[in-house]
Amino acid sequence: MHLHLVWLKKDIRLSDHAPLHMAVEAARAQGGRVALLYCLEPKLIKQPDSAPQHFEFARECLEALASQLPEHVPLFLAKANALVAFQTLALSGVDQLSLYSHEETGNWASFQRDREIKAWCKNKQVKWHEFANNAVVRRLKNRDEWGKLWLETMRKPVLPVPVFDDLPQAMQFDFPQALHTQLQENGLPCVPLNHSPWPTWGKVDHFYPKHFTDKAHRQHGGRPQAEACLKAFLNERGMNYRFEMSSPLSAESACSRISPYLAFGVVSIREILDMLGQAREQLTQSNLPAKSQTQWRQSLKSFESRLHWHCHFIQKMESEPELEHRSAHRGLNGMRNFGELTAQEQSRAEAWIEGRTGFPMVDACMRMLRATGWVNFRMRAMLVAFASYQLWLDWRHTAPMLAREFLDYEPGIHYPQFQMQSGVTGINTLRIYNPVKQAKDHDPDGVFIRRWIPELKNIPNEWIGEPWNTPLLLQQECGCTIGEDYPWPVVNPDTAIAQARANITEFRQRKGFVEESKRVYEKHGSRNPNRNGTLKRKRSNVKQKDGAVEAEAPDNAQQSLF
Repeated sequence: MHLHLVWLKKDIRLSDHAPLHMAVEAARAQGGRVALLYCLEPKLIKQPDSAPQHFEFARECLEALASQLPEHVPLFLAKANALVAFQTLALSGVDQLSLYSHEETGNWASFQRDREIKAWCKNKQVKWHEFANNAVVRRLKNRDEWGKLWLETMRKPVLPVPVFDDLPQAMQFDFPQALHTQLQENGLPCVPLNHSPWPTWGKVDHFYPKHFTDKAHRQHGGRPQAEACLKAFLNERGMNYRFEMSSPLSAESACSRISPYLAFGVVSIREILDMLGQAREQLTQSNLPAKSQTQWRQSLKSFESRLHWHCHFIQKMESEPELEHRSAHRGLNGMRNFGELTAQEQSRAEAWIEGRTGFPMVDACMRMLRATGWVNFRMRAMLVAFASYQLWLDWRHTAPMLAREFLDYEPGIHYPQFQMQSGVTGINTLRIYNPVKQAKDHDPDGVFIRRWIPELKNIPNEWIGEPWNTPLLLQQECGCTIGEDYPWPVVNPDTAIAQARANITEFRQRKGFVEESKRVYEKHGSRNPNRNGTLKRKRSNVKQKDGAVEAEAPDNAQQSLF
């Protein structure tokens, strides 16, 4: 039997799925059977960036996808590392195996896994057909032409869901059940999801410690949920997106919230752009007032630019997988402590991730994130910057901690963004967020803070962003004594920033800093001077300031705004 196996990773969909299309066409032309496989990989699940919410979201997406497949095209769920699954398949009555998948820009563990599978396929003469994921280019020679490649990719038509009806049917035996039995006999826990319910061995508590739990208030997975979410944004919620994305109060409904579905590949960038084009056409034909149409056009344009930035950041990780554990600017690797955390650093890290730093805007955002798996981009940037500057924690300690909290965790965006917000790229403007100012700018009446920190509910607006300055008698009247009912700030808000700036200045003045910054820009910098949020100068005219190459990047233009 020739098995055309589509290996699903973070591309849990049927439409705009090039590997699936090729597998179906190959089976139609060459004969054989088509099956899909998703592996619950213990090696990846045990990584420090993995969390139950990711597991459960993927489960919901897979169950929704399985319901769309005919009986003779099974979606197998296996409890095994991918290499073990393929090795077992090769021993289970499969005479010839052809493998089809998207390229994945994941974490370091998935990168190493793919290298092992590549070697195994070569040794066993298994053809592995890999396809680019969105507009991320593997083995990109340089960034100069990447913008052009992005446009070429996105202008290609969306691939429809393949036609399965005329594929070879199982004649003499039940293909899904027969293969399932053979895999089980060879020691691989495996079940066809479009024939069976989710197995007990695939429950989340089989993979995570009991104190790791799912988020009760997160978004739910599945193609229908993704389509409904995007439709609501493009037709109802998104008119004020451009102006309401920064405040955690308005962003919760004004942002598209499509990012988890992108992270798990439930929809592709090209599909979203297609729906975006349809929304523009409907807007042109609508009877909305001119002012409303203008607002919609501005918001849709702003949203579209984020789709480009999505691929731009993942391309960084694709070109340099080491960005998960090494600063882009190698001269900044030792700026903070990456060894074992001191007792003080451990205490600060725990206060930060648990939302009890004593800075209300930081704590409210973290508590929202821990409850829902989402918070808007500006507040994400503030959380990262606060940990990196005020708390002076190395990003390699805090990045995995926050990855577990983001439902839409995308390694290719997460690590380059973490580095940018932590000031270790050498080419981006430093952004040290003042949590008190952020509270005044984006939550002046304390509505958001009080929602997530009820112990501060009676503190007057004047002090809600800096409750430690509330007069003691007033604290007592409000029933919230700082240091008892709500913590004192874990650091002095003024001296912490001053010390961070001094530390950074010292490193930026070191010999070789500018030369290394230029290398980083040549490898990762955006080349389009006209796009919002990219470098505002030509490559030949990169300016220097305080011993650093300065490059502007948007503080609100990444995937997490979707």
